[in-house]
Amino acid sequence: MVEDKNSSSVREITASNRVAWDEAAPYHRANAQYAAHLAGFARPGHSCLDETLTGRLLALGLEDKDVVQVCCNNGREILSIKNLGAARCLGIDQSAAFLAQADELAAAGGIDCEFLCRDIYDLPDDLRGAFDLAVITIGVLCWMPDLEAFFAVAAGLLRRGGQLAIYEDHPILNMATEDPTQDPARLFLSYFREEPWVEETGLDYYGNTTYKAAPSLCFFHKFSDIFMAARSASLELREFEEFAHNIGTWPHLENQNAQLPLSYFLRLGNAA
Repeated sequence: MVEDKNSSSVREITASNRVAWDEAAPYHRANAQYAAHLAGFARPGHSCLDETLTGRLLALGLEDKDVVQVCCNNGREILSIKNLGAARCLGIDQSAAFLAQADELAAAGGIDCEFLCRDIYDLPDDLRGAFDLAVITIGVLCWMPDLEAFFAVAAGLLRRGGQLAIYEDHPILNMATEDPTQDPARLFLSYFREEPWVEETGLDYYGNTTYKAAPSLCFFHKFSDIFMAARSASLELREFEEFAHNIGTWPHLENQNAQLPLSYFLRLGNAA
């Protein structure tokens, strides 16, 4: 469990975000993308991971590895990792509504995968040092009000010699807009913005339905913030690559003459 002088505000923020994500879950459940996930996982060995992440994870050697996904949403990625040959797999998320979907997807394929509903800043002690690999995918870091504490938690999940793999939106996208009608070459917000972005129109990134939602707060973390937070958790840089391809909600920013970086893969490790 993480406790610091800002722990009350961190808990308030994560609690508000939990309500907002629980509200979004029924919209995702009703979307055709979810039906496609159900049909996919009903097939043996199905994976929803793209070529880039699949290749990076397989290169690490998943067989006999215990893997945890931090903030797993509906579990589709950790279920895919299990189907790629990992041993014990655990997905952690604080949204009970999305974890109900994870259970449904696991049941569709008869996949042996555990899920835990818990605030990432308040994990049980028995998870410390329990995993060879921790995975963080798109749209996680921006929800973390305390990045140093978050990396401390993620590092604490790892055994000696364990690794943390991050496949995320590039933080420069904090400057852009998800509106495809806008000029892709134009940036709208400061990379150095310090105040959180408050959203009250919902978190339905499947169907983009807007509705009156509980306020959710996401945060602008620079790459320097990410690297220094990892360093504070005694994690060492093992691999880093930036990509021009979209992995989230930015397809209108691909294939530009002046191409922004849109995603990245970062692999960190603790002492062997």
